[in-house]
Amino acid sequence: MGPDLDMDTSQRIVTQTPLTELWDNNGLVNARRIEPIGKAEIVRLLRDGSVFVVADVGLPLWWIAADDCFAFWKDEVKRSLAEPNEDRLDLSDYPASYCYAASMWSCASLGAVIVLEKHH
Repeated sequence: MGPDLDMDTSQRIVTQTPLTELWDNNGLVNARRIEPIGKAEIVRLLRDGSVFVVADVGLPLWWIAADDCFAFWKDEVKRSLAEPNEDRLDLSDYPASYCYAASMWSCASLGAVIVLEKHH
């Protein structure tokens, strides 16, 4: 087996964005990127029970617990969300000079998942 197959996924970090796959502590997640999304779509997905996954280069994927998603949206993501398909991100436009690009992924076990790729 190659090194990627032997790696403990709980130790796996994000090496680049956009992501091409999702994983959790149990291994790869059967999921695929569907489309970039904005605020209205995120609110709708949260109401339907979707969860956030934060991808920040150099760190492991951060799956936000379902019970924490609305608070995370309100306190962290909403003010720092880039509009979908924005050609160029100007980080100085955002508080603390970072932002999230959101996309909806279809996940076999969880349904729709909101992936937030952090740019800083």
